[in-house]
Amino acid sequence: MLRWRTVTALVLAPIALAAIMIGEAAVLALVLVVIAGAAYELSRALKPLPFVAAFGAGAIPVLLSIPYKQTGILAGAVAGLPWALMWLAGKPETRTLRAVLAVLLMAMWVGVPLAHLGLYPGSPREVFVLTMIAVVGPWISDSGAYFAGRFYGRHPLFPKLSPKKTVEGSIGGLLLTVVVISPFAYAFLEYTMVKALVMGVSVSLASQGGDLFESVLKRILDVKDLGRFLPGHGGVLDRIDSLLFTVPAVYYISLLV
Repeated sequence: MLRWRTVTALVLAPIALAAIMIGEAAVLALVLVVIAGAAYELSRALKPLPFVAAFGAGAIPVLLSIPYKQTGILAGAVAGLPWALMWLAGKPETRTLRAVLAVLLMAMWVGVPLAHLGLYPGSPREVFVLTMIAVVGPWISDSGAYFAGRFYGRHPLFPKLSPKKTVEGSIGGLLLTVVVISPFAYAFLEYTMVKALVMGVSVSLASQGGDLFESVLKRILDVKDLGRFLPGHGGVLDRIDSLLFTVPAVYYISLLV
């Protein structure tokens, strides 16, 4: 499992980092690819949801955020629902509660959080640094939690939700994220030490919260995995579940005085 996780990370990390370095257009293109993968997984896990309905619900908030920023995200979340329901209305077999839930998830869980990547304030350099924190932060937190839990884990964190997660692993992820992210934010964003510490702590807590949210969701839906596209990581949603929480968290923390 660790071998496949490492191989997958070595493939995905350069793609994500290259998109961040190229700029906003490349990040947007990658976000739309990720949304397409998430829509594909949900359309298969929550059949008979049409892929085009799920993809539109997730993509519209991102696309409208480009010209209209925060207003566009809100409008996109609202507009994505009638878009998806239009596709559901034409096929009686798709008019199920699971399909409607999937549409809501694509709009509110996937599209709206990822749209915040286009809202980060400041100069191009500051936007680059914030994007790096949002994207790389979950990897750091996950790595710290994995190794701390593997070597020191004794006490289950949420045994009924995620039996493999431990208190020690959670603390390890938090500490490693603070050690790496907080000095990075302090040095490159010229934050105060307090704000830099808040950024590090919040990124780890948001990352772990995103992972737990998907665990709860899978138990509600009674599915083991939402996808298996990425070896060692499950599917696209398994890989970005933490990112969906850290992206908006980084944005709102960046606005703190």
